[in-house]
Amino acid sequence: MIRSTSSSIISLENLPDEILLLIYRYLSSIDILFSFYGLNTRLNETISEIYCHLFLGDVSYKRFRYICSSIIPQIGYNVCSLIVSDRSIEKLSKIFLEYFDGRISLIFPKLKCLTLLEVTTDVLSSFIDNLNNLKDLIQLNIYSLNRNNIDTDGIQILLNKIFSANNSRLNTICYDHESIPLTVIDQNNHLLYSNLKKLEIFLERLHDLHHLLTRLPQIEIFHVGLQYESSEFNHTKEYSPVESLIELNLISLGYSFNFNELTSILNRTKNIEKLSIKIDNTDDLHLIDGNYFNSFLSSFHLKQFNYLVKYISDSSINQKEILSTWKQFSQQFDCLIDDDQNNIILYSIPIHFSHIGISTRFFTNISSINNHFHNIQSLRLYGVPHIISEIFPILTKCKKIKCLDFNGGDDDIVLKLRKETHLCKLVHLTHLLLLRSSVDIKSFQELLQSSPNLFDLNIHSKPLHSLLDQQSICHLLGQQITNLYIYWPRSDTL
Repeated sequence: MIRSTSSSIISLENLPDEILLLIYRYLSSIDILFSFYGLNTRLNETISEIYCHLFLGDVSYKRFRYICSSIIPQIGYNVCSLIVSDRSIEKLSKIFLEYFDGRISLIFPKLKCLTLLEVTTDVLSSFIDNLNNLKDLIQLNIYSLNRNNIDTDGIQILLNKIFSANNSRLNTICYDHESIPLTVIDQNNHLLYSNLKKLEIFLERLHDLHHLLTRLPQIEIFHVGLQYESSEFNHTKEYSPVESLIELNLISLGYSFNFNELTSILNRTKNIEKLSIKIDNTDDLHLIDGNYFNSFLSSFHLKQFNYLVKYISDSSINQKEILSTWKQFSQQFDCLIDDDQNNIILYSIPIHFSHIGISTRFFTNISSINNHFHNIQSLRLYGVPHIISEIFPILTKCKKIKCLDFNGGDDDIVLKLRKETHLCKLVHLTHLLLLRSSVDIKSFQELLQSSPNLFDLNIHSKPLHSLLDQQSICHLLGQQITNLYIYWPRSDTL
């Protein structure tokens, strides 16, 4: 009950639906179910949208068991999308399986999309074993999968299970690059996954990509991340074309990539209309030569082309000369060059990739950088100065950023600022990773004040001690942060 200013008592049931819906916005779906479901028919109706799209995570074991035993069996028929998360509270997924093992198709008959967050490989395998005869389930999302007692052969078996889940009814699978990379073993009798139309996957090596493409005869949209060593790729083997593919998003992570390897993939995808390529590391000059690139792509009928490549050279790079080779493309290109003049990041304008990792040494002349970064949602910065306000001009160009990762520090770097820059409002920023061992208090406070929706903080234990000595920062942390992860190196003692 709520007491009004005139001392009368207002019953919760007397509030209009609009006010109830506003109250729900400040609660998690778990809290809403636990607190409001079953009180009366009207309240059940006002939260019906909540259990159509059900998130199961961030809850105590006792409360979760109650929800699994007493609430989900009553509302499961209405659930269209289901998220099961072990991100904040471990083993919730295992408790979920305790209650619904062998009964998922009975409890959730209208399920269309299942998402699993930070589960282990054995839990994922158990979930997939339960996905049978769900006539509406067509999408499976797997984010941040953790390895648990599984070898290469086991990963191959798991991949086959994922693609064949729900009696091969899935047409969309998302497996992100925060998960363990998968491998595809070349077999004489290839299994075909004709059901898949859209796939996002993280693979170990380039040959895994080629083997997988052979097994996807109906694939239309394919986003793939590669964590591989190029020396293991067989350049002489020929692969069949993939006629159905119209959109390809290719990202290489960490290892060197060359033009021949890229063309080995593109030669199989001649019908492609939308092409996005992001290469994190290369020393192949052909990949930053627009003339060379254009001669190859001229036979394609591309409607959209997005490109970003980090090139490493032993000698200085002529920035203007590189850009002049890309003038024949319909879109514009620009590049960043580091202060040593031998590393370059070439990209199409604007940057269409939602996640990038970049050294702050590419931003030493910050005043010359144009506003091409507004689509970036996740930014990892390497070599952040001790005074983190030095990189605020970079953040002002990433106003849609949701996740910010200060990965490592560099006390020697100096950015060329014309004047002191104050940070704009970062209303989308919700996750901050700050794992360097020292932080400037004033800059950190301004970052908190400029990020009103920040709730998830990963921080090194050393700067946290000094930050907690500041009453103003303690107040901000208390108001905003609901998920706090403290990195405590083993060498540190209490």
